[in-house]
Amino acid sequence: MQGNRRPAANLLLITMRIARTYNPDLALLLAVLGLLAIGLPAIYSASHVTDEFGKVLRQLIWAAVGLIGLGVMALIDYRGLARYFRLYYGILLILLVATLFLAREVNGARSWLDLGLFKVQPSELGKLCLILSFAGLAARASVLMQTLPVFFKGLFFVGVPLALVLVQPDMGTAFVYGMIWLGIMLASQARGWMIFAVLALVILGFTAAWKYDLFLPHQKQRLDFLNADPTGQGYHQQQALIAIGAGEFWGKGYLRGTQAQRGFLPEQDTDFIFAGIGEEFGFAGLLVLMGLYLFILLRLLSITEEAETTFGRLVTAGVFAMLAAHVLVNIGMCLKLLPVTGVPLPFVSYGGNLLTNLLAIGLVLAISRHRQRARTWANPEETLIRM
Repeated sequence: MQGNRRPAANLLLITMRIARTYNPDLALLLAVLGLLAIGLPAIYSASHVTDEFGKVLRQLIWAAVGLIGLGVMALIDYRGLARYFRLYYGILLILLVATLFLAREVNGARSWLDLGLFKVQPSELGKLCLILSFAGLAARASVLMQTLPVFFKGLFFVGVPLALVLVQPDMGTAFVYGMIWLGIMLASQARGWMIFAVLALVILGFTAAWKYDLFLPHQKQRLDFLNADPTGQGYHQQQALIAIGAGEFWGKGYLRGTQAQRGFLPEQDTDFIFAGIGEEFGFAGLLVLMGLYLFILLRLLSITEEAETTFGRLVTAGVFAMLAAHVLVNIGMCLKLLPVTGVPLPFVSYGGNLLTNLLAIGLVLAISRHRQRARTWANPEETLIRM
């Protein structure tokens, strides 16, 4: 028996040594894997009636590629990435401009490229490019970000890709881009009155656009979700509320949700997968789901505080803002607290957004490997940049 146990014991010792060497944030990784374990069965439940195993297999491919990418990102020395922020920004602009010319229209927006087996949304990968590029810029600018000229240059830096997304038009992704800007600006300790002034101008611009009918008709219908006809424009959210309510506390059971299985719940494997999970697993299942998200977001905040460099701190803040925006908007639209904007639920919804999210977590794991306990950010080489 001892001979049989020795290889297992040796493997455990080797694993522990690797863990001590690379210092991975295993709790964060396990929480992400937990969401994947929830998402794959939920996608099968939502799609098996019409697509059997098709979407689950494609999601498994996304997950496999994403986990490989996560592993690679987690093992790199992220500190060298900051110097290439202009490259990431160039890739971001190329992706968004190409989308305007090559994408086909889906649900009123030209955001998707059809690659045959897969349909990809370049603006999704663009989120990670935006985080890396803007974090690199802000880290090198350091305290200069508190001055008006540099602040406005940073605002323009994010404003260009955000405007390209709005042209598609994709208000959901534009909102996420804006939240990435806000998260990185708050973490870079920019002056509060500058950020508040920008937010006030956004609100005033939105109000003026609404008053003077500058929104497209379908956009205005979506934004007026509280007054939407439940049999018309408000059908999606009405069915989502019915599904969540029907699940009560313990749910109807896996593959037993009538709203999802009988096709009443639209976009049940993407935008409204939260409602499908609520119907089959009830409020108890949703508590587990939201608990995992809460843990991930709190862990990201901790890593933000412990990051060894300003760049690492700002990248983690950008990832936090991206994921928080996705979670809040997706759950909000399922509960009819926010308009339907097509923002998927991270690590759970079907689609290529999974790849972006896993790569982002891999990058955070790399930053976690080099974390520190004391708040001593801003290495000397990161303190100035000519913009």
